Amino acid sequence: MTFLIAFFMLFTTFRTNPAGLTIKLPRAVTATPQESAGIVVVIDRVGDVYLNNRRITLQGLRYDIAKSVQENPNEVVIIRADSATRYSRLVEVMDAARLAGATRLALAAEKEPTKR
Repeated sequence: MTFLIAFFMLFTTFRTNPAGLTIKLPRAVTATPQESAGIVVVIDRVGDVYLNNRRITLQGLRYDIAKSVQENPNEVVIIRADSATRYSRLVEVMDAARLAGATRLALAAEKEPTKR
């Protein structure tokens, strides 16, 4: 019984994104729902970056985001980073998005229930 409880507690905390990658988003009480429309960039726990279900370099990311922002200047770039991702890697991805012309960035987080 204890094993089953531990199993479900462990595996229900992980979420998968559209790319099929397993990432554990950080939790925040103040997280607000975002539309899934936009550019979704995923950073896994080892720092690999994915866009549209494929692994991509930072240069490739800049190019693809620049192309999208050219078509729609109000495009939102949503960054879904695993909670174990190095902070420096997150900053590199944000920097690449900004250099590509993206002005609207959002960091994905899982909504943490408020404590009463």
